[in-house]
Amino acid sequence: MRVQTRKIVAMVVAIAIVLALLLSLLAVFSNTAAAHAEMRRSAPKPGQVVGGTVDRVEMEFREPIQPHDLNGAALQYPDGTRILTASTVDGHLVRGRFDPLTEPGRYTVIWELLDQSDGDWATEEFDFTYDPAATPPEWLPESAAEGSGGEGGISGSTLALVVIIPVAVALAAWLFWPRKRKSRRPSRR
Repeated sequence: MRVQTRKIVAMVVAIAIVLALLLSLLAVFSNTAAAHAEMRRSAPKPGQVVGGTVDRVEMEFREPIQPHDLNGAALQYPDGTRILTASTVDGHLVRGRFDPLTEPGRYTVIWELLDQSDGDWATEEFDFTYDPAATPPEWLPESAAEGSGGEGGISGSTLALVVIIPVAVALAAWLFWPRKRKSRRPSRR
């Protein structure tokens, strides 16, 4: 009975290992597929309250952005009016310039860009609030055009996969490795 229970437990663990590996691979490949034109940071930041002279939005992306005539960023004013900014692309850095803000309120930045790494279009938006008395945003440095380490690093899902595979192999080896069975029979001398 004990041997049968051990076999069932071993089979359940083996199935769990296979499922964990498949889910890890799915996570790695879905993150890779969905990673195009992912914004790393911006000025103003999403949700930030800014003041002073705000006449542009700057966005740094994890991947370089391909220069294209249809790349763009729009600014939506608190009253719902939208304007297309004068957008420039420089590697990972995209800037959208507009007339300096004068009206306090919540503004929405809407961008649509062509990702150089996979040739896909991506669009997203974020809000910030303008209050003339607030602190001005901290503008991104020129070095943001080269990216700030978003490429070449190990993603969380890749790291999980690197950990899960060795653990799964070690566990499977431990479960299925033939062991010398202890005999419960009295030994003959």
